[in-house]
Order: sequence, then structure tokens, then C-alpha cells
Amino acid sequence: MKKGTLLLLLFFALSLTSCVVTESVGFNANGSGKINYRFDMSKVMTMLGKEMGGMGTELANGKSKDIDTTFTMASVYEMKKDSIAKLPKEQQDKIKKMEKFTCHMVMNDKDGTFVFDLYSDFKNIAEFQEMVSPMNTLSDINPAGNNVASGVMPKNDGVTSYVFDGKKFSKKVSAKSKDEIKSEYVKGLEKEGVNGTEAEALSNQMAQSMEMIYGESDYVMEVSFPKKVKKVSVPNAKISDDKKKVSITYPMKEYMESKNLNFEVELE
Repeated sequence: MKKGTLLLLLFFALSLTSCVVTESVGFNANGSGKINYRFDMSKVMTMLGKEMGGMGTELANGKSKDIDTTFTMASVYEMKKDSIAKLPKEQQDKIKKMEKFTCHMVMNDKDGTFVFDLYSDFKNIAEFQEMVSPMNTLSDINPAGNNVASGVMPKNDGVTSYVFDGKKFSKKVSAKSKDEIKSEYVKGLEKEGVNGTEAEALSNQMAQSMEMIYGESDYVMEVSFPKKVKKVSVPNAKISDDKKKVSITYPMKEYMESKNLNFEVELE
């Protein structure tokens, strides 16, 4: 299966039903570390496996074949370079920063597994702070081509910033309001030739669908440190037994609306 097709499959799955997105950051004592975004869409696998007789398999001599593949975002961008070149420079620059990420996809019908990882190492805090979230950037690459359904798909271009000085870690997320997203979606539809009344109706339908999808999804933030955690600014944070890892779970609806996402961790 081609890499472009794999990404298309990922977007298709994300648009269908719930998933769990886990953002994991691990710091070493010298400030280097690794960041990993995991999209767990095993529920999609189970559902479509029943409906379609297997979602994550290829046919090889009449037999199913599970998928376990690794590729780089740089290779995907090379395939889409003509489309990317047409984007505004700001979007191109943001996409360029994603080239450091490697992708690993595992799909297994028997186990009901459908997991997609995006990960990258960083050499220091400064390099880590320059990284952009795949949650915002992947949608800038349209694997399905330019059409009304895919070209104007609503998205929340939030701005995520991290600060870590060795003693305190903080994450701040700011994003557009639901009304701003809806307004931009309607304008995008109208630009594609959809009249105002129909665009408004489609926007309302999309909002309802997104509410349903996000209502069944979670976003998990995990951060590991070389030192023990002294305190966390949010009450729902879980601290590991060794006091070096913090986990916070958000309903996806809150995450996509940028509600209650900011937090700070103080180390001993």
C-alpha cells in the first residue's frame, strides 16, 4: 500500500468515529528528548472490520495481509510537493517543520488494532519549542485532492506553546472559537460555489457530526521528566508512582475548543 494511501486511510478513519490521541513528551537530563503523537483508532478497526470484512488488510494471493509500516513525513511531502507549493508561505513553513517526524502504522484485523504513531527526537529545549502539532498540520496536506468535501474541511488552527526551564514545564493552547470556525467553513463552501443557504445547512450538519465524534474521543497528555514532580496546576492530573510522569486526560471536545488546556508542572 502506498504511503499516500495510508495517510488517506488515516484521515478517513479519523472522520468516521472516535479515537484516542495521546501526546507523549519525554525529557532527558540534558534537555534532549522525544515527542510522540499516537492516534489509536482500534474502534474504527473493529467497526469496519465487521462491516467490510477487514479494514486494515491488503490482498496478497487471495489472502489478507496485516500492515506494519514505517515511513517519514519528508517522503510524504515529497509526493505532495506540488500541492504544498500552492499553499501560503506560513502554511508551507509549518509543514516544513513536520519533516522531522517519522510515522509508524500498525493495522491488525485479528487483534482489532489500528494505531498510528508520529514521533521525533529533539536535541534541546529550543528545538522542542519550535515543533508544531501534527493535530493542526496534517490537515494542511490534502490526500484526497481538492474538492468541496475535503478542501474546506473545518479545522481549528490552534497555537500550542511549551516552556521548560528545567524546573517548570508549561503548556498553553489557544484556538479559534466555534463561531469563527463555522464562519470560515461557510466562506470556504461559498468560495467553492455552494450558495449561502446550503452552506449554512452543511455547516450546521458538520457541527453536529463533530460534536458526536468528539463526544466519544479523548486527548491524553503525558510528560516525563528526569526529576520528580512537586505539583501540577490542574486537579485531574495523575502523577506516576516514581513521581516523574504526569498524565492528563481531556475530552476531545474540550481540546478542539481549547478549553481548560493550559497547565504547569513544577519539579522538585
